Amino acid sequence: MSTESTTATQPRGGVDWRRPEFVLTLLAFLGFVTLGIRIRTVPGNLPAHPLIIHVPVVLIPLSVLGALACVARPKWFDRYGVILCLCAIAAMSSIFLAMQAGAALEASLNLSPRAAQLISEHSRYAHYLAFVFVAFTAVLILTFSSHRISGGMLTELRLADAALRPRTSYLLLRVGLVVLALAAAYLVYRVGDLGARAVWEGRLHAPSG
Repeated sequence: MSTESTTATQPRGGVDWRRPEFVLTLLAFLGFVTLGIRIRTVPGNLPAHPLIIHVPVVLIPLSVLGALACVARPKWFDRYGVILCLCAIAAMSSIFLAMQAGAALEASLNLSPRAAQLISEHSRYAHYLAFVFVAFTAVLILTFSSHRISGGMLTELRLADAALRPRTSYLLLRVGLVVLALAAAYLVYRVGDLGARAVWEGRLHAPSG
C-alpha cells in the first residue's frame, strides 16, 4: 500500500511539450513571421491594406472582451482559454500584416499635407498598438498558463511551475491583463479614427494633378 501511494503521488517524469501552454507559446512566436510579409495588392489590383485591417478590427475587440470576461469569470479559462489565446495570436499577426500593407499603400499615394499628417499619426499609433498587443498576447498566454498551473495542473517544467504556480503571480497577471486589454481597446479605436479621418481628409483635399 505504501508503494502504491508513493507511486501515485510521484510525477510521471518528463515534460509534455504538447500541452496547450507550450503549443500556444510556440504559435505566438511563429506569429512574428508576418512581420516580414508585405502584401501590396489583392486580386483586382486593389490595395491590400483596407481589406486586411478588417481582421484586427474584428479580432482585437473579441480578444479584449474575451480576456476581460475570463478575468471576471476565471473558470471560463478552462473552456475558452485556448480559443481565446489563438484569437489573440491571429489578431497580433494580422496587425503586422496590416502595418506592412499600410506602409506599401502610403508609399504609393500622393497625399495632401493634412492627410499626410493624419497618416503619419495613424502609423505611429499603429506601432503603439502593435507593441501593446504583443504584450497583451504574451500576458494572456501566461495568465491562461498560470490559471492551469496554480490549479494543480503542473507542467513539470520547474521554471514555469515555480513562476506561475503562486496565487500572487496569477493575481498580478490578471491585473496586468486588464490594463493591457483596456490599453489595446483604446489604441485600436485611436488607430481606426485616425485612419478614417485621413481617408476623409484625402478625399476633401486631394491634390490636383
